[in-house]
Amino acid sequence: MVEERATYSLVLEMENAKSIDWGEVGVGLKALAREITSVSSAGLARPKVVISHGGTEADAKTLRSDITAEAPQLERVADVIFAACPGGRYYDLKNNGILKADGDVIVLSDSDTVAEPGWLSTLLEPFAQSEIVCVNGYTYLLHDDFFSRTFALIWFFPMAHGDGRFASKRAINANNIAFRRDWITKNPFPKHNGFKVSCTLLMRKLKLEGHKIYNVNARAYHYSPRGWKFFYWRALVTGRDADRKYVELSAPSRTQRVAKSFSRWFTMSWRTTRRIVGHAREAGMPLWQIPFSLIVGQAFYGLAFWGQFSFAAGMVRDEIETVPDYVGHS
Repeated sequence: MVEERATYSLVLEMENAKSIDWGEVGVGLKALAREITSVSSAGLARPKVVISHGGTEADAKTLRSDITAEAPQLERVADVIFAACPGGRYYDLKNNGILKADGDVIVLSDSDTVAEPGWLSTLLEPFAQSEIVCVNGYTYLLHDDFFSRTFALIWFFPMAHGDGRFASKRAINANNIAFRRDWITKNPFPKHNGFKVSCTLLMRKLKLEGHKIYNVNARAYHYSPRGWKFFYWRALVTGRDADRKYVELSAPSRTQRVAKSFSRWFTMSWRTTRRIVGHAREAGMPLWQIPFSLIVGQAFYGLAFWGQFSFAAGMVRDEIETVPDYVGHS
């Protein structure tokens, strides 16, 4: 596992308590306690679990009460502390929690992911090699109906099974990843207006420094996105973020950015068709649902194209992306 006498901490990003589905969170907390118990029995020291949330310090008492009600076993196997970051966005909460963690290795997870058995030991094991600074897990979308299966097929996570080629090229997952503390504290997730751009920028930083991103089969599932409102907003912001990433990585002209929006639309449309047709069976999708799934998938990336094109063309201002109130819990 990790080197002898090495320690680890876990950082759990959590939305403001008003938007949390505690039924789902409880499943993840119980799984987390199970995983900690497993590695503790193998000799690792009792860890600190940092609950990083977007509320105030005063919310800690309520959060602790809710967590204890859902997963009382967590506080029996770990020291649970709370780190407030009022109004913090996703990566702000990650960075906030990292600063409160004290282990030699810091494991990052989310309140809406659920670890499979063996997840934690698989993430920690590569750190026995001193040169490893980043170990990336395997996150997939849970699916049990038409829309969740469609999301699982078109999303940026690989499928749970039968998706080895895509999984081998997966990007880093901020909801399922571990870093050496001395590296990640000096290289936090970069601040950026985008919704999910900071992962890309941190991955570039790792590669520029010559660090290998060690992909392992530390499996966890993420609850599927919900609702048409989320579908609409997430598609648009996916397009805007695609343009932001292109700008950060390639520094293109505005003409090149606009051209890229069209080429990406074609690429993602073809990818969507290929994945739905090719992996519908693995997702448990009946044949008769495939045409409807294709329509939903193409609609998502059609909206993403509009988000990218309108942003690249200067029709939309570059503002900080936050989840709108109308979207609700997703």
